[in-house]
Amino acid sequence: MLFNSLDFALFLALAWGVWRVLHRWRLPRLGWLLLVSAFFYGCWRPWYLILVAISIGMQYAVGRGLARTDHPGHRRALLIAGVTGDLTLLGIFKYGNFLLVSAEAALAAAGAATPLPRVSTELPVGISFYTFQSLSYTIDLYRRRIAPARSLLDFGTYVLFFPQLVAGPIVRAREFLPQLERPPRVDRGMLGAGLFLILAGLAKKMILADTLLTWVVRPFFENPVGRNGWEVLGTLWAANFQVYCDFSGYTDVATGAALLFGYRLPLNFNRPFRSRSPMEHWRRWHISLSTWLRDYLYIPLGGSRGSAFRTDLNLVITFLLGGLWHGAGWTFVVWGLYNGVLLVVWRRWGPAPAQSLPGKALEIFCTFHAICLGLVFLHAHSFEDAWLTLAALGDLTAPSTGLFDPIAIGFLGAAVALHVTPQSWKTTLQAGFAQAPAWALGLAVVVVGAVLSLFSGMASPFFYFQF
Repeated sequence: MLFNSLDFALFLALAWGVWRVLHRWRLPRLGWLLLVSAFFYGCWRPWYLILVAISIGMQYAVGRGLARTDHPGHRRALLIAGVTGDLTLLGIFKYGNFLLVSAEAALAAAGAATPLPRVSTELPVGISFYTFQSLSYTIDLYRRRIAPARSLLDFGTYVLFFPQLVAGPIVRAREFLPQLERPPRVDRGMLGAGLFLILAGLAKKMILADTLLTWVVRPFFENPVGRNGWEVLGTLWAANFQVYCDFSGYTDVATGAALLFGYRLPLNFNRPFRSRSPMEHWRRWHISLSTWLRDYLYIPLGGSRGSAFRTDLNLVITFLLGGLWHGAGWTFVVWGLYNGVLLVVWRRWGPAPAQSLPGKALEIFCTFHAICLGLVFLHAHSFEDAWLTLAALGDLTAPSTGLFDPIAIGFLGAAVALHVTPQSWKTTLQAGFAQAPAWALGLAVVVVGAVLSLFSGMASPFFYFQF
């Protein structure tokens, strides 16, 4: 059930309507949220619910065990069991075929070609997100930074909460479980703010992201042969803004839907293309994943506490695994490696922060294009396509293939303009929308819905659903 579908609109209206009646009573409201979240997730494939139920039951049991013992050895064993259990499920269903294909290729190269079996299922939607979410709960319990969930109902609602279940933000237990303890307060202002985010997110996704995907990004990466350097550069711009509008649009819808039920999700994007260094970019982009990798991988590896070489190695390992988190393929590994090395190079030999306006603009320009270059490996279907794309960057005189027409340029310009507008504009508009009378909110939903329907023919799944 996609956020950009009529089915989801009907589902959200029904789920919220019943919840509104039940929200004063703790057990009924949490039970209803768990039920509708399970229904939402089961709409993709009912058997997905078995996997997430195993993860929930396992991590809840580990958490109860951690709460009952102070013995260091027992706690360490419980932590290892919880982490291993979740990573095993993730490894089988996300990386199983990747590992089997890679092993098969290695055997063939060694002259011992042996066909290996395959995991006969597609990637379960959202498994990377809810796995990291449940792992953060177990690790934080082990570190004694949070109290255990009050009940299995609370923990199940935390993991399965449908707005952020399939593509984040990755919500920490210490951010969400306390919100389940108190009756949610949903006034007209919060409802208006939630509706504003939902409509804004759908507009970013359906009008900007899907148009750029249909008109530029998909045609280019399906056939990168013969493109000239200007078309490659324009496509990388379009791809960067397409992913941003797609994923930040999803986050807006998720955050808005959560607000309708009285819950707040963490900030996941903060105008990343205004960053003046790659380090700043990753502090602004997919913030919930970046901070997760920092807190549960980079810092445990040693962070920046050791030598300069050790710090560099920790960065590369973190981004290498971050790339692999994005997808089971060697192009994702290279993308992660590229970004890790980019951070090391910039930290070691990058320019000192500029003080002048032209210097700051140059830093933003260089950072943006460095990030764009890595996107080749995130989007390319193969290494061969990636090399063709990179090679074409140097050929600025080849004939145009007509990839960019005025419509594509116009939508790319609109995406850029949306990103560079001051944050205060959005805040002011959202505040005004939130205080509008009910009839105005209803009219806005109808009008925006009608506009969005004009773009429904280009509707595509959200980009991060594949992760």
